[in-house]
This record gives sequence, structure tokens and C-alpha cells, in this order.
Amino acid sequence: MKELFDEKLLYCGSLGHNIPFKYCRSMNSELPCRKIKDCWFERIDIEKFIEENYSVSEQERIFAEPPDKISTILDLIKKAQGK
Repeated sequence: MKELFDEKLLYCGSLGHNIPFKYCRSMNSELPCRKIKDCWFERIDIEKFIEENYSVSEQERIFAEPPDKISTILDLIKKAQGK
């Protein structure tokens, strides 16, 4: 039932405009945005949605802290130098 709330709209502070729930639940390689709980908790029972639709390992990937920007930049430089 992942599609249940797909048409609901919410303003996204990161993107700066309204977006549908479908985008939020699938924007991270078909996994939800890691901020989905923060954004949607007032509109839907997001905790229940996550528990019912994603395994524990998927939830760990969803809510894992992203790498810091310096590490990401250094990784990109290393990849570019390797080509």
C-alpha cells in the first residue's frame, strides 16, 4: 500500500515548492527521503507507514546519516582522478 498517500502535497523546504508524497517516498533510489518523518508526521501516520512498508534493513538505509560534504567531495575527486 505504498501508493496510498501518493497524491497528498506538502511544501518541501529543501526544494522550495510543493511536492507529492510519492516523490518523498521514492526519491532515494526508490527509498524515502531521510527527512520523511520530519515533514509528514502532522499529515499522516508516517511511523506506521514506514513500519508497514519497509524492512528493518531498508529503514536503516533510509535514516542513516549522510556522509559529510568534505568526504563526498574528496570521494568525487578520487573517482575523477581514477578515470
